[in-house]
Amino acid sequence: MDVSSVSSSNATSNAIEGLKKAQNTVDQAAQNIAGGSQDPEDIVALSQAAIGFKANAAVIKTDNEISKTLLDIKA
Repeated sequence: MDVSSVSSSNATSNAIEGLKKAQNTVDQAAQNIAGGSQDPEDIVALSQAAIGFKANAAVIKTDNEISKTLLDIKA
């Protein structure tokens, strides 16, 4: 097994877990807001989740680009 493929797989797995965490944060904050909460922490949580989502999506995109480059090198 190639070491780089293990790292890529771990990076993608971690990023997917981060996406799930961001989604859970959005769901909880949205539920609070829909329930009438005026807590500013809910708005902050939404902003943090958006940043987390973008960061994790970037990790997945970069991992895919690295994998493609490695495949191109081996071809």
